[in-house]
Amino acid sequence: MKLSYTYVFVIILFQLTGCFNQSVYREEEDSARFEPREYYRNHIRFSDAGYYSATSLADEMKREITNENLVKHAIVIKQDKTYIVALQLKAYHYKKGLILSSQYKKYWEEKWKVPIEVTYTPSDYRRAENLLKTKKRA
Repeated sequence: MKLSYTYVFVIILFQLTGCFNQSVYREEEDSARFEPREYYRNHIRFSDAGYYSATSLADEMKREITNENLVKHAIVIKQDKTYIVALQLKAYHYKKGLILSSQYKKYWEEKWKVPIEVTYTPSDYRRAENLLKTKKRA
């Protein structure tokens, strides 16, 4: 008799602690994955709220420009109040770089009201890489 109470108690304990598949911490395709203590925290990106910090704005720029099929890599650096976006284009697409850079420059300046420079030459990209490396060391 005591053994059956023990089994019932263990099953109820598992159900209350959420160890079965019907857990409180559901995994859906569109939801973020949470650790147990993060489940009730508010998870919202700054860009969704309309607020852009320097890092979130740079991340947003990098995310948008790398979705373009001509761009291989992108580096976004903030110097003074200007954002510098250095692009590394895929091979044989440098002629389209001027059109792409002017298009994104105009779009971002209208969207975020900040001065932006977009470069696509290989020497500018290498210069931005070196600048990024030296900034990390400092």
